[in-house]
Amino acid sequence: MKAVVGLFVVAGLICAAGPSYAAKKMYRFEVDGQVIIKDYVPAEYVHLGYDILNHQGMVIGHVDRAPTAEELARKKAAEAARQARKDAIEQQKQADMNLLRLYAAPEDVERARQRKADEVDSYIQLQRRRIADLQAKLEKSQGQAANIERRGRDVPADMRLEIVELQNAIRDSEKNIDDRQQEIITATREFADQYERVRILQVYPPGTLDADVDLDKVDQAFE
Repeated sequence: MKAVVGLFVVAGLICAAGPSYAAKKMYRFEVDGQVIIKDYVPAEYVHLGYDILNHQGMVIGHVDRAPTAEELARKKAAEAARQARKDAIEQQKQADMNLLRLYAAPEDVERARQRKADEVDSYIQLQRRRIADLQAKLEKSQGQAANIERRGRDVPADMRLEIVELQNAIRDSEKNIDDRQQEIITATREFADQYERVRILQVYPPGTLDADVDLDKVDQAFE
C-alpha cells in the first residue's frame, strides 16, 4: 500500500512541476516506517538504502541498505570459512596425489608396512646378538678383574677401560633397540593412516576432506 501511495505522490509532483520535471530522478526511502520521496537522499539516510524512480514514478534502480556490523562480521567469518575449506582441500589434494604416487591400492600399503616391520625386526635381532656377544666379553673381563683383585693387585687401566667400553656398547645397543621399537610403533600408525586413506581414494577423488567421507560407502566398496 505504501508503494502505491508513493507512486501517486510522485505522479502528483510531476503534474505540479510541469514538463521541466520529467527528466529528473526521484529517490524513495523509508525512515522509521515512513515512506519519503525526494529529489535527493540526505546523507544521514543513505545507509538505509533507497529506490531510484524515473519521471513516471517507476523504479529504475535500487541501492541496498548498508550492512550492519554484525552482518559484516558474519560475512567475513563465512568468507574466511570458505577460504579455509578451499585451502584445506588443496592441501589434501596434494597430499593425496603424493600418496597415490607411492601406493596404488591398500594392498601396496600393507606390503610396505610388512617390509618395514621385517627390516626393523632384523635390525633388532642383530643388536640382540651383538649384546649377547658383548655381554659374554664383559663377563669374561669382569671375571679376570675380580681374580686380579682377589690376589691383592690393582686391575690394569686398560682392563678397566675395556670393561667401561663394553658396558657403554651394551647400553648403546639397548638404546638402538628401544629406538627402533619406537620407530616401528610410529611407522605402524602411519601405515594404518595411509592404508585407510588409500582405501578412501579408491572411492573418492583426491582432495576429499575427511568430513565429507562416508566410511560406510567405502566399506561397501570393499565388500
